[in-house]
Amino acid sequence: MGFVIVLCVFLICAIATLANSIDRTILTIYGYTKYFTYILPQRVTLKVPDSEVEIVRRDPRTDRVMEAGFFFTNINTIIGRLPFVVLGLTKDNREYLLERIGTEIVEGRLPAEGMPEAVLSEPIAKNKGVKVGDTISGPTDEGGISGSPVPVKLVGIVKGPVWLALTTKSFTDSTFLTMPKSVIFTTKVPEELLDLNQELMPSENKAGGKLSPQKVQLLSRQNLVKELRDSLSAMYLIMTVVNFTVIFVIALMSGMLSNIYFTQRLPEFAILAAIGYQRGRLIARVIAETFLLSLIGWGIGAVVSYVFLTYFKFAIFDNKGLMIDPLDPFAYKFTIPIPLFITLFAVATIAWRLLRFDPVTIIERR
Repeated sequence: MGFVIVLCVFLICAIATLANSIDRTILTIYGYTKYFTYILPQRVTLKVPDSEVEIVRRDPRTDRVMEAGFFFTNINTIIGRLPFVVLGLTKDNREYLLERIGTEIVEGRLPAEGMPEAVLSEPIAKNKGVKVGDTISGPTDEGGISGSPVPVKLVGIVKGPVWLALTTKSFTDSTFLTMPKSVIFTTKVPEELLDLNQELMPSENKAGGKLSPQKVQLLSRQNLVKELRDSLSAMYLIMTVVNFTVIFVIALMSGMLSNIYFTQRLPEFAILAAIGYQRGRLIARVIAETFLLSLIGWGIGAVVSYVFLTYFKFAIFDNKGLMIDPLDPFAYKFTIPIPLFITLFAVATIAWRLLRFDPVTIIERR
């Protein structure tokens, strides 16, 4: 029974960890949304209307509003190569943003004005498997999208862990003539960014904010999280049903095994009952033994899960762009019912027999 419990814990923990890794991966890749927010024009125009920019600029919490060009570089994910935005900013805005995030160049240099050059943060460089001097985007890109009509060279690497890619605004302005221009803004107090986002364009009711959803799109952390949670809600529901079905089946099997085990020990219980043990005390003993065995099996299963998930993380998933946490509390909480359910089923199958059995008859049979 102990092996079955270990296997059950590992199975559920692995399923929950992999499911939650999708959420974790997206929030990690787009972690820069904790520091600044994008405003993009709707498709009818290539520029954010001045009236919308002025709304952001007038808010007393706003620190800096920056116009930015952009193009894309492809990153590796578990579902294939996907585009990641490379921001084109002026020199002072690039330096401001690096300081705001709390990072700096650790290798190479910042891109030269007007040149097809870019810098990537360490996690993106690792994800793409590139080094200074390599091409990160170009017309021959495979998978994802073709990010640039000219090859763009990596000239510097920025300290992580925030995923960030930067180039010069003069390069994007002269090269990507048909690409829309975005606006990026920050707040004087970083913690106020989420509140300002909600006032500008609430995630639940976009038309109820200060910005017009007919004119602009707000790529805020709240909108990202809401869209992500909505898209994954069905998957999480299926995962929950599958996990509890597995727990139920394992608990039922363990209850049957416990019934066989304790049936073989009926003569022992009969002797204990004959010398004065109360039935409640015998049942308590069954509960204690079963729960202790289940708890030990759960503990071993948790350790086994951590060891295997850690191996899978470094050997497989990191290279595929999937970020898993071998100690994900979301996953381990799904395994907590296992020892409780197994104890409940096991005790239910044997308690009835202990309450009704005749110790004298059992002893006489022996």
